[in-house]
Amino acid sequence: MNGKHAIYRVYQALCAGMLRLFPAGRQTLVQGDGCITRIPEVLKTHGIKAVQIITTPGTIRRGTIAPLLAQCEDAGIRTVLYTEVSPDPTVAEVEAAAECFFVSGCEAILAIGGGSVMDCAKVAGARTVRRDLPVGKMSGMLKIHKKLPLFLAVPTTAGTGSEVTLAAVITDETCHYKHAVMDYCLIPRYAFLDPGLSCSLPPDMTAYSGMDAMTHAVEAYCNRFCSPKMKAHAMKAVSLIGANLLTAYREPANKAARMNMLTGSYEAGIAFTNAYVGYVHAIAHGIGGLYHVPHGEANAILLPKVLAAYGSAVYEPLARLEREVRAAWGKPEREVRTSVAEDGSREETDAVLAEAFIERIRRMNRSMGIPEQLAMLRKEDVPELAARALKEGNPNYPVPVIWEEEQMRAFLMEQVPK
Repeated sequence: MNGKHAIYRVYQALCAGMLRLFPAGRQTLVQGDGCITRIPEVLKTHGIKAVQIITTPGTIRRGTIAPLLAQCEDAGIRTVLYTEVSPDPTVAEVEAAAECFFVSGCEAILAIGGGSVMDCAKVAGARTVRRDLPVGKMSGMLKIHKKLPLFLAVPTTAGTGSEVTLAAVITDETCHYKHAVMDYCLIPRYAFLDPGLSCSLPPDMTAYSGMDAMTHAVEAYCNRFCSPKMKAHAMKAVSLIGANLLTAYREPANKAARMNMLTGSYEAGIAFTNAYVGYVHAIAHGIGGLYHVPHGEANAILLPKVLAAYGSAVYEPLARLEREVRAAWGKPEREVRTSVAEDGSREETDAVLAEAFIERIRRMNRSMGIPEQLAMLRKEDVPELAARALKEGNPNYPVPVIWEEEQMRAFLMEQVPK
């Protein structure tokens, strides 16, 4: 390990230690089919008379939350809709949502949607209590320092885990810079996991969001300084997602599978909030920015490739995952190659088990029609993508192996279509 890498590891260890010192706050989890019908009761318990609902036009158009709006009205709770949320929420959208909150006299925020909706709602809530702090100055860790209005989150996709994380990403549309805002006050006070809301999710979105959650869990589990408690959350997420994603993909209305996917995404969110992600995410963010590839699709394609590139550094954690998931996912479809021990018996080494786990990810991708290659990747973009990935990943992510520019470029060059 060179001197710079040693400094990175010290920094990462300190960050991991600090995360254990800061209390994550108390969140109430409500789950089950139809559980959003309990939202008016929760709002009344807190004395809320007007709630801002941040969502998307599609959610309104599909009538997904029409019964909830009626229930709020029956309970004497006024609802104010804000639906101008783009796939990459902007500073302007955050400011408009915060202004809507004030002008309408709202007292609470209810976010219903995917990660973009959650991110917009989190930072809009922060702006309602920190009018003196522009979004740009919230960028980074622990900049808000103030409790948000009562904040409830209802995910309609099983992927981002935003309903339990402390992070939000907001784009400054004037310079195309993404602000990562992180503070414990951004964790919603209530999270409602209702499987009925995700049954209308298209198959491709089910696949992409599910593999996004899988990547959160696997990267967190393999990272250095991941605590035993966070490893348990990540392990549970991997088991649930692996056992239910294909069912949710093939049977969209299967509420049991949808519920398990929501729970898996939630567990993955807890894990990566505390143990971070890695180079899969760092590269995928650049791929998405340059080529407008869905984030979950980029993660899915990159996950087995990056894990394989890490080599022996991930044999042990991936072997543990493989042993654990056999109970939930079943044995591999084809026999795993074994090695011969000194006594002549056959054994599955960590290297063998790790390869078996990586192959599971490859097969899962193929089963959902996710490409194996980044067909859009261009050779001339490799230097920019490498720079972006390293700027995000080093020293922030406690990855199993630290890559420098040479390794990152070499990896990306291998992915360029021949």
